[in-house]
Amino acid sequence: MQQQPVDKTLLRLYLNGQCTQEQLAIIQQYLYDPAYQESLRELMLMDWQQVAGETFMPEEPPVDDYQQFLALVEPAAAIPVKETKGKLMPLRRWWQVAAAVFIGTIGWIGWQWQQNEKHQQLVKREHEWVQFHNGAGKRTMIVLPDSSQVYLNAVSSLQYNKNFGITNRNLLLEGEAYFIVKHGWKQPFSVRSGSISTVDIGTAFNIRYRGTDPIVKVAVAEGAVNVLDHNQPQGGLLSLLTKQHQLDFDARTRHAIVHALPDTEPVAGWRQGILAFHKQSLKEVAAELERYYDIHIRFAQPRTADILITTTIHNATAAEALNVISITTGVVVEKTEKEVLIK
Repeated sequence: MQQQPVDKTLLRLYLNGQCTQEQLAIIQQYLYDPAYQESLRELMLMDWQQVAGETFMPEEPPVDDYQQFLALVEPAAAIPVKETKGKLMPLRRWWQVAAAVFIGTIGWIGWQWQQNEKHQQLVKREHEWVQFHNGAGKRTMIVLPDSSQVYLNAVSSLQYNKNFGITNRNLLLEGEAYFIVKHGWKQPFSVRSGSISTVDIGTAFNIRYRGTDPIVKVAVAEGAVNVLDHNQPQGGLLSLLTKQHQLDFDARTRHAIVHALPDTEPVAGWRQGILAFHKQSLKEVAAELERYYDIHIRFAQPRTADILITTTIHNATAAEALNVISITTGVVVEKTEKEVLIK
């Protein structure tokens, strides 16, 4: 059988991922056609490491190392050898050995390529975001990729990048949400609200952060959380917040106040239709009712908006809630098709 030479440049093109389908067919012929076995023998003997672009081995591998390599491909006892020009050369079909070496090299390069592709995908996903937004009057429950649950309040937004549960468990919140965290993950569960982050240690907590309100409120229903201020050196710890406690953080002064709650009912009571107000102005109450019921409230006189109110509204309609406000404060509430007027 007339022996055919292999194209070493073509092999290098394949190893570098620059091979066309037509060239790949030629390479496959090199590996499995006995007509190329002598050429492959010479190539793999003289340059068996260099064909993969590596130069850390001497030009001619030591006999012991080379025999050890052959033993990994085929049982040593089954490969009789003879000395030719000072080199040990097996008598059985060298093209099989060459094919095994080549395929092994291809496998290693393929694995490296696969790892690089995975890394590139992770980098790309780090800048791709999943976003949720609720308008006025809308509340939703979201199941995150790590099986944690988020109850997102009205006029609120939540987002995380697509590596959530893979390289991180970081979320961004604008508005209000209640979190029930699934444990058993390596990455900490962290929620960023403006300049502070809440890192879960326990199970369930509520965060309220409105861009129009400088006060960020974090309340814990179960377990504990760490609250961090990113404007402090190394993300300073504001507080370790435990069950039935709430932190009020003023973004203007950078001061935080922690106080105990009488029970856990005020923590995300909005999930059960409970709206609790404690010494809050009618302006604040009206803003909350607008978000919750998707209505528009206007004050006939500015000073009316400063009236303080303490009350709790349980599972009421918009009309019932406005009636509670009227009875509690003594204001007059008039409702039209487009808006509610308080005077």
